[in-house]
Amino acid sequence: MKYIFSYFLSFFCCMMVFSQETTEIYAKNEFSNDEKVVEFGQRFADSFYEEDTSFFMDNFNLQSFAEKVVSINEKATKENAIKKFNAVFKNGIFLEKFHKFPEDIRAALARGASYSLVNFYYHLDERKYHLLFRMYSDNGGLNYHDYQLGYEDEKFHLNDVFIFTMGEYLSDTYQDLYELTIPGKDTKDTETNKERLKGMVYFARLKILLNTKKYKEALELTHNLTGDFTEKKIYYTTKIKIASKINNVYHLEAIDELLKKFPNDPYTKLMEIDYYVMLKDYNATMQLLDEIQQNTEDTFIEYVRGNAAWQFKDYELAEKAYANTIIEYPSFAEAKINLMYLYDFLEKHEDNIVLLNRMIENEEYDKKDLIDFIDDKSNEFVNLPNARIYNRWKKKK
Repeated sequence: MKYIFSYFLSFFCCMMVFSQETTEIYAKNEFSNDEKVVEFGQRFADSFYEEDTSFFMDNFNLQSFAEKVVSINEKATKENAIKKFNAVFKNGIFLEKFHKFPEDIRAALARGASYSLVNFYYHLDERKYHLLFRMYSDNGGLNYHDYQLGYEDEKFHLNDVFIFTMGEYLSDTYQDLYELTIPGKDTKDTETNKERLKGMVYFARLKILLNTKKYKEALELTHNLTGDFTEKKIYYTTKIKIASKINNVYHLEAIDELLKKFPNDPYTKLMEIDYYVMLKDYNATMQLLDEIQQNTEDTFIEYVRGNAAWQFKDYELAEKAYANTIIEYPSFAEAKINLMYLYDFLEKHEDNIVLLNRMIENEEYDKKDLIDFIDDKSNEFVNLPNARIYNRWKKKK
């Protein structure tokens, strides 16, 4: 593991709630704590693959999180923070209950996504450790979760999580939603209270439309919403998620709205990848991938680069990126399979045979399984099944 201190995160400080003073205990930036953080992060990652979301809830400081969320409520205190938080979110007034966050990660893994610990770092301003996780799937794309860790009784726990595709901490997103439930300070300000009521009704209707997969109606509903909530990032990212279910035109327009609303925002970069791919802007796409890789130190970006390069017909770069991914992540099967398909497309059959032999030598697959996979017409290998060198290879024992 390496330390990272990227501009994605460097200006975020701890949010102090309810009081200017704090009795919070901070972990020192030292090797012994580094080891604890890495061990905690690995157990956290393993828990999702063990079909266990209890680790998340058992190690999440809900008290601290609730205090952040409800801090905008003048009537909130430390004693009733969780009660007020649960009153809004526990019963599913909004689209998702809080405990659905880890459950959604588990569901994504069940659909073939990966969730991996990329790195850890110590935030000097916050005096807190962070864990950076990457979520990736061919269908869902790339996202990062940056977990802020608290420290108590010489143990680490989860305080909050910064979601890169949302561009903000989860507590900020929940605070925006919570704000919709709080009446305005001025009881005579009927316009503000009316807009907040509209927001509540909006989420109730949106939930129904999304559950019935009426995405165009859901997007139209979102377009017609007014009030302060339409200035929030969650409003724009929600529109992007809905639009992506319709078609690329709607998806592109929704991302364009976000980029214009928050220009030069470093947290829009993951959204911009899809944006520039759809615009067929090769240079902008590759530059974005370079920046994300530099700031996360995540070598997995090479696989994403390979997929993008193939889409832009830069086959040489795609081949190189897949090969680098295989070296860095030898157990990542998708990179090998994509490289097999690329070699098939380019009719580089000798290279495919070398790759197949390497997979057999490393005891990842046996020869019969690979032959069955290639010869299965549903897997759509175009040239390799009829290649003379492949058919000679099949007959060799």
